[in-house]
Amino acid sequence: MCVCFGAMIPALYSDDDILIIDKPAGLAVQPGEGVRICVIDAVERDFGFRPWLVHRLDKETAGCLVVARSRHVAAGLSAMMGGHGAVKTYRAVVAGSPVPATGAYGDDVVVRGKSTSAETRYTTVETDGRLSLVEAELGTGRMHQIRQHFAGAGHPIVGDDKHGDFKLNRVLAREFGAKRLMLYAARLRLPLRPPVDVASSVPAHFAAFLESWGHGAGA
Repeated sequence: MCVCFGAMIPALYSDDDILIIDKPAGLAVQPGEGVRICVIDAVERDFGFRPWLVHRLDKETAGCLVVARSRHVAAGLSAMMGGHGAVKTYRAVVAGSPVPATGAYGDDVVVRGKSTSAETRYTTVETDGRLSLVEAELGTGRMHQIRQHFAGAGHPIVGDDKHGDFKLNRVLAREFGAKRLMLYAARLRLPLRPPVDVASSVPAHFAAFLESWGHGAGA
């Protein structure tokens, strides 16, 4: 899928130390093979400084992403984003209906080939039994943590091409046009002075899926 990132990246919050952007789906956070433009490039282009990364979002995950304006600020933010104070809330559409409707997953996840501890707390926002709109809050900040936890519980995220149900993904792509990962970083709260609390927009592909599905109108 070809995605154009010529438009300015929306800012959700900015001060002398940090910038929080509303990252579009399909935009990689950092340079890599096949990456024509990444968050680092886009921030420098749109906001006039070379950012320091303090956490990551998958390329296909949209939403709240904070970057630092200096190395000194980045050091403190990295610890905060790693599970020491920041509250990161995601929204996703998953297969089935989690039981219980509100709970937590604490199984280890695999990061770069190694098993490591992780915690994901979740709440079911809406369900029709076949699919569910959920909110997930990270207790830790592991790579693909939410995707692994829901898949491991038998409720893979719709559109997940790594940990998902590939057969179901094909069915939902035909039925609802679900061709992207149905996961986004919906809200970010930072315990700064004063506290920072921002919410992202609902990504266009996510909103279109909810409309086709006929649920989640309040998302």
